[in-house]
Amino acid sequence: MNSAHFTLRQLSYFVAAAKYGKIARAAAEIGISQSAVTTAVRDLEAILGVPLLERHTYGVSLTYRGHLFHQHAMKVLEAAEEAQQWPFQASLNLSGRLNIVGTHVVLGYFLLPYIQKFLSSHPNVEISVKELTRPECEEALVMGSVELGVILTSNLARPDDLETHSLDTAQRRVWVSSRSSLASHRTVSLKQLQDLPYVFLMIDEGERVLRESVRPYGFEPNVVLRTTSMEALREWIGLDLGVTIVADTVYRPWSLEGFKIERLSIAEPIPPLEIGLAWKRDTELSELAQHFANFLRQTVTRGSRGI
Repeated sequence: MNSAHFTLRQLSYFVAAAKYGKIARAAAEIGISQSAVTTAVRDLEAILGVPLLERHTYGVSLTYRGHLFHQHAMKVLEAAEEAQQWPFQASLNLSGRLNIVGTHVVLGYFLLPYIQKFLSSHPNVEISVKELTRPECEEALVMGSVELGVILTSNLARPDDLETHSLDTAQRRVWVSSRSSLASHRTVSLKQLQDLPYVFLMIDEGERVLRESVRPYGFEPNVVLRTTSMEALREWIGLDLGVTIVADTVYRPWSLEGFKIERLSIAEPIPPLEIGLAWKRDTELSELAQHFANFLRQTVTRGSRGI
C-alpha cells in the first residue's frame, strides 16, 4: 500500500457503500450526491492501490481485500466517534466486578468489542463473561446468580420473568456460493430452496428457530449437514455444496480458503434475529450494571453493524 493519507470522510463513504450495496442508496442515506460517494471510493482505491468494491449491474460488493480493509475502516470510524461522544468516560470513578452471561452468537459475533471499549474507559472495572445456552442464561438471570445478560431476546422462553431492551436486529438471509446459479438473484423464495442441499448451523437453537420461522410457508429443508462450526459452514457454502439461512450477524463474505459467499434476501417475511439486554424483572440493577447497559444502548445504536 502507498503512504498517502485518506480521510475519515472517504472511510465513511466507503463503509456506507459497502453497507447498502448501492452507491445511490448510500448517497441517499448520507445525504450527499452519488458522485461524491463514487469519487471518495475511487480515491481510496487509488491511495491503497487495490480495488475495494466490485461493481455489478445491481450494485456493489466488497472484494476480498475490500473486506479486510472494511474491518479496519470500521474500527477507525468507531474510534473517531467515541473520541467525540465519550471524551470524559475515563473520569467516571467506576469500579467493581460485573458478571454477564451471553450466548454463542452474542459472544462470538457481537459483544466482545463493546466490552473492550467499555473497559478501556473504566480501568478499575472487571467484567466476567460466561457463555451459556439461551435457557441457561435465562435460568441464571431469574435465579440471580448473574445480574445482566446479553442474549438472543427473539428466542426467549421466559419473557414474563425478564426485563429486556433490544440492542440490535439482524435479518435472516440465504447464503450461497458466488458460483451458485442463485447468486445473480438479489431475492429468492423458499420454494426455490426446497430441493437444494441444506446446511443447519447448530448453535443458539438454530435449527429449531429456523424451522418455526419457515413452517408457515411449507418449506422443508433438504438437510445434508448439521454443524456447530462456523468455518465448516462457510467452507461448505463457498464450495457450492449447499445453501443455508442464517442471520446477518454472523455473515462474512469469504471462507478461510478464500471462497466467496453471497447473501440473498428472502421473499417471505422471516422474523429477524434480535440481540438485547436482559435482567430479572422487578430488580434494580447496580450502578455498574446500569452504566454498562447505558453504554451498550448508546454505542450499539451509533455503531450499527450493517454488514
